[in-house]
Amino acid sequence: MRVLFLVKGDPFSWRCHEALRVALALGINHEVFLVFIKDGVYALTKWKHEKLLIHGFEKLLENMGYVNVKLFVEDLSAEERGLKKEDFAVDVEFVNMESVKDMLASSEAVLVW
Repeated sequence: MRVLFLVKGDPFSWRCHEALRVALALGINHEVFLVFIKDGVYALTKWKHEKLLIHGFEKLLENMGYVNVKLFVEDLSAEERGLKKEDFAVDVEFVNMESVKDMLASSEAVLVW
């Protein structure tokens, strides 16, 4: 089963943390596409979580490599925010909106965060 997670909102909220946690769990038995668009792209940058007094995503992102989760950043969202590949804390694949639409169409379940 292919599941698409679309993270588009506030990256420093409980929703983003839960999206990563659930995607990691589902990635054990399913193919998971984790796509970050709009302000969601900030979740993967080298931000300083301790300055916001919240937990970071490092451990969750580190473990994505052990399961079947692929990370994607929508290229226009990153560009509009002045973000480049080196601004991200993890290795991500940049995709255009047409690719995101194809992922949406080929997924059996879509979760928007």
